[in-house]
Amino acid sequence: MLKKILVACCLLLSLPLHAVWYEGEGQAMIMNGEVEVARRKAIQEALLNVMYRGGASVRSLQEVRSGILETDSLTVRTNGEIHDFRLLHEKIEDNIITVTISADIFPVNMCSIDDYKKTLFVGPFDIKKLEHAQLGGIYRLGEEIAHRLHRQLSSHSQRFDTRHLMTRAIALGGRHTRDLESQVLEIARTISQDYDVQFVTVGRILDLSHHNEVSTNFLGLSSSERLRNFHIRLMVVDGIRGEIVLRRDYSFQQEWPYDVTLKLDVSGETFWRTHYGQGIEMVIGNMVRDLESELHCKQSLATVVSVFDNQAVINLGYSNGVRKGDKFRLVRRQHLMYQTGQVGGPVFNDDEIVLEVVAVQADRAVLTTHDFADMANLQIRDVLVAVNDIYPHSGMYVEQ
Repeated sequence: MLKKILVACCLLLSLPLHAVWYEGEGQAMIMNGEVEVARRKAIQEALLNVMYRGGASVRSLQEVRSGILETDSLTVRTNGEIHDFRLLHEKIEDNIITVTISADIFPVNMCSIDDYKKTLFVGPFDIKKLEHAQLGGIYRLGEEIAHRLHRQLSSHSQRFDTRHLMTRAIALGGRHTRDLESQVLEIARTISQDYDVQFVTVGRILDLSHHNEVSTNFLGLSSSERLRNFHIRLMVVDGIRGEIVLRRDYSFQQEWPYDVTLKLDVSGETFWRTHYGQGIEMVIGNMVRDLESELHCKQSLATVVSVFDNQAVINLGYSNGVRKGDKFRLVRRQHLMYQTGQVGGPVFNDDEIVLEVVAVQADRAVLTTHDFADMANLQIRDVLVAVNDIYPHSGMYVEQ
């Protein structure tokens, strides 16, 4: 027993001496009078907002008891010690429940490569089989999903600089996964250069099919229920490195109780208040959480967009967290050439040239170096990485 107490004391002493209380607000629509379900969704949204601000990502929220969020019920990937959660306020108005929660977080930065917000391009989600969208006439569902993903990332995420949204479908062919991914890589490299971003998200709705399921009760009476599938694939590409960094599928099955002739407007709230629409909303929320978790510790790469008067301009600014006096190191990029003649992904090598930020704008920063001869070695599209006390070198690598 004494040993356990000593261990607990040591753990407490090892924590930072100051905790930070964060407040977050969440909302949810009350569907079919199910207040408890809506309350849980609103609390989860509020909790996610708090976690993002405090540097943590929540995988699931399973229990809420007496207004206190139980830490044992959470699966959390975090850069902070979560000490306590409390429900502060709740109100219901116009069939919408709004909650405010507070969380006690000990910040622990476990990802010290850099703290810059990642530049992100949200691309379109096309539908693999358009005939699947005929039921309900939801042909523009991919566009609306991209809109809502972009909106959630822009309003809730503290880790991304979501710069651009494209809802226009990109023509992707090929029957095999390898064909699709090679096209995505090629397109992402072009988007990365054209829109000054590092990460590009694209997706494909793989299944919107439906079927009738017949069930029989204990009296021998049968009933038919129309069920509809939803299966979507999200891919995130580091357009500078030329590699897929996240590939994930999301799917569910939900009742579709509407007449086969009914057409639904996917841009209207009527569709998103359906159980099927609510299911897609949950998928979008899972996408945001996965993006937060998977890309947080990825290295931020800046590219040179202009060189003039012994100064270089990069595509990161104060919106990304760049400040005057920050330092960046040049890394050399070389593309591999295979025996087949195919050009492979780039290889990066450290250079000794270090530049310092002398001026900052929203999405741009001006850098210079004490040795002006180094500027002659800089070219547009060169890559720079942050230099800090913990990682004085870039630590660049290429995943095969």
